[in-house]
Amino acid sequence: MMQSRRDFLKNVGKVAVAASVASALPLGAMAEQTAEHPYPYVKLDPEKVADRAYVRFSELGGCAAGVVAGVVESLAEEVGAPYTTFPVKMFQNGAAGYGQNSLCGCLGGAAAAIGLVCEAADSKACLKEVMDWYKTSTLPTYDRGSAPAVAQVVPGSTECRDSLMEFFKAVPEINYDMKHPDRINRCACLTADVARKTVEVLNAKFGV
Repeated sequence: MMQSRRDFLKNVGKVAVAASVASALPLGAMAEQTAEHPYPYVKLDPEKVADRAYVRFSELGGCAAGVVAGVVESLAEEVGAPYTTFPVKMFQNGAAGYGQNSLCGCLGGAAAAIGLVCEAADSKACLKEVMDWYKTSTLPTYDRGSAPAVAQVVPGSTECRDSLMEFFKAVPEINYDMKHPDRINRCACLTADVARKTVEVLNAKFGV
């Protein structure tokens, strides 16, 4: 339905009022609302980030959000704003290769975390390092301190489907069951591994 001219002018007035309120906000609040890219980065403990990512995998329901939460929430503790208002739940759609068994959500999360703190050229270089490591490493290596119940394989690809197929071939008794506890734990451990590696690469990049 089309707006009348009167309604249009009323809405314009509302926008003007909102703008005037925003201009009256304290400088700190305005700075938080208009955070500049890239966000500031400080040294993080890779093991603590891995632990957080492992837990957040289950709490948030997926690998992409788990990796982002592992990094961003750790930075929120160390830096504060603008990380304190960053919506990590927006990455919940990255689970199961973004619902298409395409790019592993862990790597999508790593791409987001890296891109948040790096300019484009550095972001691409750091992400390539993480992706090359993922494709060629025997994973997962993360261990919560209990006897590992996770088969370790080389993903051989950045694709969720390829990574999972290598895992399922190593544990045929699971019979490709995506709901099997071992499959879920494997992806949680992989989330921790990728979050840890992301922070190791960023620590090295920033020399901290």
